[in-house]
Amino acid sequence: MKYIYKLFLLFVFVFGVTSCDENESFEILQAPDSFQILTPSSGSVIALDDTNLSNNALFISWKSTTSGSDASYTIEVAETGTDFGNPITLGTVQGNNFSMTVDELNTFLLDVMELNPEVANSIDIRVSTNGEVSQTIAVIVMPYTVEYTELYLVGSLTNWTPEEALPMTRLDFNIFEITIDLADGDEFKFLPTNTSFDGDWGEDPDNPGTLIVDGEQNLGGYTAGKYEVKVDLNTFTFIVEEIVAPENLFMVGSHNGWNNADTTQQFTSDGNGVFTRVQMFEANAEFKLLPTSGSWDGDWGEDPANPGTIIQDGEQNIKVVNAGSYLVTVDFNSLTYKLTDVSTLFMVGSHNGWNNADATQEFNTSGNGVFTRIQTFDAGAEFKMIPTSGSWDGDWGEDGANSGRIIQEDESNIIVENAGTYTVTVDFNTLSFNLKEVPDNLYLVGSPNGWDNGTAPAFTKLSEGVFEISQVLTASDEFKFLPQLGAWDNDWGESNVYPGMIVRDDESNVKSPGDATFTITVDFNKGTVTVE
Repeated sequence: MKYIYKLFLLFVFVFGVTSCDENESFEILQAPDSFQILTPSSGSVIALDDTNLSNNALFISWKSTTSGSDASYTIEVAETGTDFGNPITLGTVQGNNFSMTVDELNTFLLDVMELNPEVANSIDIRVSTNGEVSQTIAVIVMPYTVEYTELYLVGSLTNWTPEEALPMTRLDFNIFEITIDLADGDEFKFLPTNTSFDGDWGEDPDNPGTLIVDGEQNLGGYTAGKYEVKVDLNTFTFIVEEIVAPENLFMVGSHNGWNNADTTQQFTSDGNGVFTRVQMFEANAEFKLLPTSGSWDGDWGEDPANPGTIIQDGEQNIKVVNAGSYLVTVDFNSLTYKLTDVSTLFMVGSHNGWNNADATQEFNTSGNGVFTRIQTFDAGAEFKMIPTSGSWDGDWGEDGANSGRIIQEDESNIIVENAGTYTVTVDFNTLSFNLKEVPDNLYLVGSPNGWDNGTAPAFTKLSEGVFEISQVLTASDEFKFLPQLGAWDNDWGESNVYPGMIVRDDESNVKSPGDATFTITVDFNKGTVTVE
């Protein structure tokens, strides 16, 4: 069907040329009868197709009675209408004929004459020898678009060795992409195969952003960084863009009705291109990533050809197979993402003889990625965290280079300097942990008692780390908690990030839900405050 369509276009093109007004036509001076092109005849049509590349596509023969049998003949071509102002040599032979295969002619038309593929073009042909020139014939040709199924990037970052060239990802017909890390001074170009430099493409020095085979230069001049390189061999153009981690990142997916303006879906950034957040998913949930809340521009998804990596063009939604609470880590340094199941967490350490099957060591969580539990430690005790009781797989410890941060690779045990009973809080949203001593007593201070920390009423201690008090409140009341009467040191309040959770740093006052007598419960095991 494609070939028939080509013939139809050629018929329309030839009909349009031959039906021109006589005043618009040009005259071709006849060459002497002694020097004439015999084949092809003027007006011949050549529709190229990539089915049989070795077949003859163009056969030119001529007669010349004035030159000897050992004469050298030059075949020249030019676009019709240019009167050979800039002739291009098709070939030079001895004898009375010249031929080209489908592959050779198509390459010549595209790369040398730079004709448009899939378009009917009229070219003039003439033959010359010893100062004599044959008549000019016009031939209609339609080159085809060459399909490239693979493309490689080679350069200083691959030691300029074709065998070490990096394969590019094919996005569409003749469109390829790759993400690379460049150092200052790195240069590169492109190869159709990883076996040799034959047919390599570089930048046209006269047309930035354009690729050519002959007279090309290396692509270079980029500062050190991560770059996305795209090549379009339909237009022989390329784009090199540096990948810079966004300032913010948001999640959007089936879990929030694909609401791209949901600001609660913001990731936490470590300031070095790594973003984290914990999300509870149902089975077969899907999501993607947005740099700007409320806009789909610049969205990121999974690379279908490279699971675990993210791209912006040709991406697919990231899929979650099993239901659960997951830590989603996105690293723009490597353009990767990782899903880590954080539905459960257990403590294991010197306090329980490093028994990783001790199910009593489970943390409490409300599914928001924050885990808490109370534990009594001796001075110098050590511990770490495991996601599954009875298994060391996926264990978490302290980042030796960043105090208070947790990692899974090359981690250290968390060390408790002083003996005591602590609330251990692990926040996977920020990949951090902290230990705060659990108070023996607790006092309520706030607007109900004029914020007088010396007369604050005491909670009743129900059990280790659990305190309760009844208090008459009005809708405008606010309050917080003190471990010691008469002092503001180490006061506790509500988290600014996680409503209903208690924290000791960057806390907010707890607000009254209305006018009534309320039971206020502070549970350091769960890290929560409830007002009922």
